[in-house]
Amino acid sequence: METLDGQSRITGVRRITRGQALAFTSTRPIGAVAGTIFDQAVALNIDPAFALAEAILETGWGTSGFARNRHNWYGYQAYFQDPNQAHTFESDEDGIRIPLEDMATHYFSPGGTYYAQGRGCTLAGWAAHWIDGYPAHWQRAMGEILSLMRSAINHPER
Repeated sequence: METLDGQSRITGVRRITRGQALAFTSTRPIGAVAGTIFDQAVALNIDPAFALAEAILETGWGTSGFARNRHNWYGYQAYFQDPNQAHTFESDEDGIRIPLEDMATHYFSPGGTYYAQGRGCTLAGWAAHWIDGYPAHWQRAMGEILSLMRSAINHPER
């Protein structure tokens, strides 16, 4: 898995396999839904490494109350001003599929309402819209998660 930066595309690529995603998350609570995240991301042409890293970041590896109690794996409709607004989904599958569909339609598709301020489907473009005013923190945290993922994939015996 190559190093990602702000110009890295997050659609139309697959930086990990399903098996790698499952192995990377197997000892964490998010491991229970890693296969669903991978499958939904692939179906929507979203990089599964990005989709998995974003869910890890948003839920603290699946330990957050939003993930456990609301099936909300992406902090969907949670805002820094009032995180209790976060949406409650009927199931984990809905809590993965609906936010990823929203990303694909409104953020990652040309003509989408929030199509990355002309930056296309890149990490920088995503941060410009999705992350409420905290792109530097988000980019740093995503970089750390993706670095861990890359290390685990490249050196699975560790």
